[in-house]
Amino acid sequence: MSSVSYFKHLINFSSHLGNSLISKKHTVKKFIFLSVFAIHIFCGKSVLANNLEYKIKAVLALKIMSHIQWSDAAFVASNNIFRIGVFGGDEVLAAFKSLEGKELIGRKIVVEQITDLDNLGSFNSIFISTYSNLPQQEVLAALKKSRTLTFGETQGFAQSGGIIGFYKVQDKIRFFINKKTAEDAGLKISAQLFRVGKLVGNK
Repeated sequence: MSSVSYFKHLINFSSHLGNSLISKKHTVKKFIFLSVFAIHIFCGKSVLANNLEYKIKAVLALKIMSHIQWSDAAFVASNNIFRIGVFGGDEVLAAFKSLEGKELIGRKIVVEQITDLDNLGSFNSIFISTYSNLPQQEVLAALKKSRTLTFGETQGFAQSGGIIGFYKVQDKIRFFINKKTAEDAGLKISAQLFRVGKLVGNK
């Protein structure tokens, strides 16, 4: 159910509560309490749905990364660590933190929250959420000559300099691939990914 649907239910539910309580001459305090309870129920569901979406994106990102090859130069000072950076709030970070400790191409995953443009090229992969504290284009510009795999979720991400762009179709998460941008970053994408992802940009 979408956030809009939740709020429609919330309005109807609050209205029903109001009519019921007024007709039964309940106190204003009890009406307020139950209205707040209704908000907690419906908004809580919306937050849970959002958290689940980011967990799915984190797992999907891991699957995608397992089909991509980085050059040795991307891991010069990594100490057998695969660094994933996240631009976003706590719920986005928590979803990707679930990947921490897992191994990818023989390296242990470490997930970090990013709040500035310093040393972005030291990350092997970066997810830029809609909750990023920095404009997406500034981040992508700072990564222009890096060997970093970028993930995003805004409309046109892969067409605007990103590599993997998530999008939704009937509540299912799909992804665009910008092959040219990936090649410019020195990344080799498995042919298997092209069967499930949609190519954009200069192919």
